[in-house]
Amino acid sequence: MSQKKKLQSWESRISNVDTYDMYYDRLKNYALAMFEWEGLPKEINKRFLELKMYENGSVVFHKDPSMGYMVSPVVAGGMINYYEEPTDYKAVSIGYNRDLSPDNGVIIWNNFSRTSIIPTIRAYAYRLYQVEKTMDVNINAQKTPVLILADENQRLTMMNAYMQYDGNEPFIFGNKKGFDKESISVLTTEAPFVSDKLMAYKHNLWNEAMTFLGVGNAKQDKKERLVSAEVDANDEQIEMSRFYMLQARQYACEQINRMFPELNVSVDFRLNKEKDNDPNENKEGNENED
Repeated sequence: MSQKKKLQSWESRISNVDTYDMYYDRLKNYALAMFEWEGLPKEINKRFLELKMYENGSVVFHKDPSMGYMVSPVVAGGMINYYEEPTDYKAVSIGYNRDLSPDNGVIIWNNFSRTSIIPTIRAYAYRLYQVEKTMDVNINAQKTPVLILADENQRLTMMNAYMQYDGNEPFIFGNKKGFDKESISVLTTEAPFVSDKLMAYKHNLWNEAMTFLGVGNAKQDKKERLVSAEVDANDEQIEMSRFYMLQARQYACEQINRMFPELNVSVDFRLNKEKDNDPNENKEGNENED
């Protein structure tokens, strides 16, 4: 493989990785910003709490005798009770570990299935990456929908001409003697333009990911008005997406406040919190906007 082909191959790979990473990072940051915690001790790092919940599906809240309140990654032991709750677990982090139990540590689960959402975020990022790169290929096919056939001795000349064409140069200059018209022919590929359909698919896919993350999206597409029942159904899905992770956190807050009466820890979905605190929020007015 020539150096030029190797470079093009690496550039293509880098572009693919960058596109996937772009969507993965966007969705990951949405996930990390979903919840607003209130009443946490000042020692607790909220970013670390949500990051480890995202990565591992759980953390443990406890009070270290010397370091104070902490949230730590947690490793459950082998013993469970009648309700399949772990009865022994260990707080583990860089340079730190401590044996805990339900008497001195509360596990905060990411959801009631006690799983990380990373596989789902990866799946959406991959599908978005696929459609994005497919659009790139389709759009590029509109720019160069031709196959150039030439003799081998014309190869370098045609490659140089094509590079000028691919570089959007308004004029292509060539040596009259260098082009043998009899040995050159062009076939059109007639690639259909489908990027508009792919964009609509990507829009729907993004909305699906937003629904999973509990972010409203039904009113983003205003080409067609949704009937009330469709809007209500979408809103119910969004609410359930919020609740299935929110309730697990709220249940942990109840246990934390019971274990540590001096605390009053609470959590809510961030968009709910901001809406409740907005004095200018006009729900009816917003619903009637075009």
